[in-house]
Amino acid sequence: MRKDNISKTVRDGLCLGCGVCEDICPKHCITIEKGRLNVPQVNDADCIECGLCRQACAGVGIALKGKARELFADVGAIENGYLGRYLHCYSGYSTTYDIRYHCASGGCLSQFLIWLLEKGHIDGAVVTKYKDNAPMTPQPFIARNRDEVLRGKSSKYCVVSYEGIITEIKKTPGRYVVVGLPCHIQAFRKAAEVNKAVRERVTGYFPIFCSSNKTMDSQRYMVWRYGVDEKRLASFAYRDEGCLGSTFFRDEKGQPIVKPVDFLDLYKGLKAFFSVPRCSVCPDFFGELGDVGFGDLNIGDDTDDPIGINSIITRSREWENLLLQCREEGYLKLDEISEQKMIDAQEYCKKKKCNSLYANMKYRTLWGGGGEIPPIII
Repeated sequence: MRKDNISKTVRDGLCLGCGVCEDICPKHCITIEKGRLNVPQVNDADCIECGLCRQACAGVGIALKGKARELFADVGAIENGYLGRYLHCYSGYSTTYDIRYHCASGGCLSQFLIWLLEKGHIDGAVVTKYKDNAPMTPQPFIARNRDEVLRGKSSKYCVVSYEGIITEIKKTPGRYVVVGLPCHIQAFRKAAEVNKAVRERVTGYFPIFCSSNKTMDSQRYMVWRYGVDEKRLASFAYRDEGCLGSTFFRDEKGQPIVKPVDFLDLYKGLKAFFSVPRCSVCPDFFGELGDVGFGDLNIGDDTDDPIGINSIITRSREWENLLLQCREEGYLKLDEISEQKMIDAQEYCKKKKCNSLYANMKYRTLWGGGGEIPPIII
């Protein structure tokens, strides 16, 4: 008889590859099989059907609006159909040129994390770097200083599995923030409901705006398409050197192996074909359960900026106050923008909220997706 554990999420085609379930399992019978999607494998012989892995699973869905009301009910947040519940929208960038130039968009997220660590507001930030011996393989870790934050700079446009992070948080008391895609934020929010260490030690959630994620096949395709000699490859960056930037494949001396690829041309070419299937039924573009969210701002006059500008949305009064304090101390340049500018700058958020999401859910359920329809638009 099949047991009701995270394997059901996989069978139903709802797994996002976030890896949180591995650390939540009290019997340690879940392991993440790295590959195209990073899929959890369960040792059914040891499974006690406690249900915790399913309770912490973002793939099965979350009552997004209801949870947002619960989290941000007392802060006077505005509710918008596209943005969710929020306090304010900002544009901005790091006042440190190198951070702004080499980090995604305006470098606000990296700069804010560095400031939080150096001022003692947090003890660590969960970010993602590339492995030293596998320069196109993402690896989440807990950054505890400036240099480590900058190792995790910029976006990783592929599935990222966070197994091991909750285990480390359990072992090491402190105050942590988690940086991730909206689905990662959902998973950690759900994990906090069933795990005391996550609930007490993860004090901040910083989502990165997301239209959809890509499988690891996208990276293998890039290597083939651009003729990259993997034996020479020592470092990789999807986005570097200004604004949206270019994708770089570099050797051990930091020199490009092949001509840098314009990021927008690359991203558009990879977006649809390599998308994670579960992303087709996700309405959470802005990370509506996060405290402060970060993305690009490429609209109007801002499209002419050669270095980079962020768009930022705040939902938590505590974290917004810290963000503004960071600005007051001269580390960030921030200006408030309208909700309409935020929406127009992130056009894909409208597709995330369209009625076809439910049609996609029904289609996948009837024709091979299987299982339940995730209750994510409640």
